[in-house]
Amino acid sequence: MSNTRYKYIHDKIQNGHAVYMPYVLIGYPDLDASIAAAKTLIDNGADGLEIGIPFRDPVADGPVIEAAANHALDNGFKVDQIITFIREIRSYAPTTPLTLMSYYNIILAKKPDIFLTALANVGLDGILIPDLPPEHAEDIYPLTQKAGLEMVFIVAPTSDASRFAKITPYAGGFIYVVTKMGITGMQDQYDQNLAALFKTIKAHFALPAIAGFGISTAQNAQDMVKNGADGVIIGSKIIKLCEDSYKEGKLSPALLSAHTQEIINAL
Repeated sequence: MSNTRYKYIHDKIQNGHAVYMPYVLIGYPDLDASIAAAKTLIDNGADGLEIGIPFRDPVADGPVIEAAANHALDNGFKVDQIITFIREIRSYAPTTPLTLMSYYNIILAKKPDIFLTALANVGLDGILIPDLPPEHAEDIYPLTQKAGLEMVFIVAPTSDASRFAKITPYAGGFIYVVTKMGITGMQDQYDQNLAALFKTIKAHFALPAIAGFGISTAQNAQDMVKNGADGVIIGSKIIKLCEDSYKEGKLSPALLSAHTQEIINAL
């Protein structure tokens, strides 16, 4: 684990503490509000952030995040705002690990080497590309390494030894563990073999195993840690709280603050 900011969450886990890495969507409800949301999450103890980019045809995002992405795009989201967002959050939180979730087409639409280097230069730590087959990781991996970015990979309940072997040479930062098949959302339905899945992942990777998909409450977060997760990512619930907190062009921090503290206390 070469990235020193990811080392922070690794060390925290090694000391017996689970981590919380909420998801924010750049440009939702607007750019300033998404920046305010990220700062609120950090102020209330988030250990890291997963940062989403609005995209019209997501393969992994549920209806809440998809609707928010469409809202941001309809309101004029531009890819250049990614740089603005990350620069602002890195300046605000110099030690917080920042992971960008980007669909592959967004990267390919730019010059990948220049784009990835620009992201690293403003303070990004890692990138998760959910629609990148592990067989194609070798195409982008040299560029991420040159830029100094870790590649984060998804492991699902259906993942087998073959997938583990394919991503092992490239995986960094942490392993994003899908707790149920399908898309993101706030459903309380998880794979029945989660404990076995986390055990297998930890036997194979020397990286934190962070649970995502379908997590929204303190009880959900506790359940994940009891099953072996090193931490949790919450997305759709955060987006819904941003929606509920946005009034007259400004984001009120109260709901996000309360929810963040609730999750952290549960961990």
